Amino acid sequence: MSLRYYFAKAQQTLERLAPYERAIIEKQCRSIRIAEERLQTAGRSAFLRCYCGCEGLCCRNLEIDAVIGFSDFIYLLTVERQLEESISTSLENEKSFFTADCIFLTDGKGPCIFPPTSRPEVCITTFCTDVESIKQEIRSVKSKFIKLNFYLHFLQLKIFFRRFTNKSKVSNLLFYALLF
Repeated sequence: MSLRYYFAKAQQTLERLAPYERAIIEKQCRSIRIAEERLQTAGRSAFLRCYCGCEGLCCRNLEIDAVIGFSDFIYLLTVERQLEESISTSLENEKSFFTADCIFLTDGKGPCIFPPTSRPEVCITTFCTDVESIKQEIRSVKSKFIKLNFYLHFLQLKIFFRRFTNKSKVSNLLFYALLF
C-alpha cells in the first residue's frame, strides 16, 4: 500500500470516530508522546550521533512505506494536527515501488518535518549504533504503539459494523459480542 492510502485511511478513521473513541485514541497518543519525550531526553547523545555523525543516513534510500504506516499517521494527525497540510504536500512526492530519500525531509534534505517528540515509531526507535542505555525507553515507545495498533484494529471492525447499521449502540453490541 502507498503512504497516500494510509494517510487517507487515517483521516477517514479519525473522522468516523465517536467522541469516546476519539478520547481513547487521544489518550493513547499522548502516552506515546510522553514516551517519545522520555526517549529524546534519555537518548540525547544517541540522537546527537545520528544528527551529527551519520547525518540522517537512515532517511536516505529507503522504502518509506516500510517505515511509516497507518498507526503512525493516526498518531501524527492526533498530536500534531497542524502538520496535516505539510504531510499531504510531502505525499505528492511519494515514489511508490522505488527506494528514495524520505519525503518528509524539508526541501528533500532535512530536517524532518516532524517535531522531535512526535515522530513515527520506526523513525524514533531505530539507531545505527549501540543504544543499550536507552533500550527501556525504546521498548516503552514500541509497546505504546503496539497498544495503539491493537485498539485501531478493533476500531476498524467497529467502523465496519457501523456502516451496516444506523445506530451505534447496535454496532457496539455486535462488536462486543464478537469479542466475547
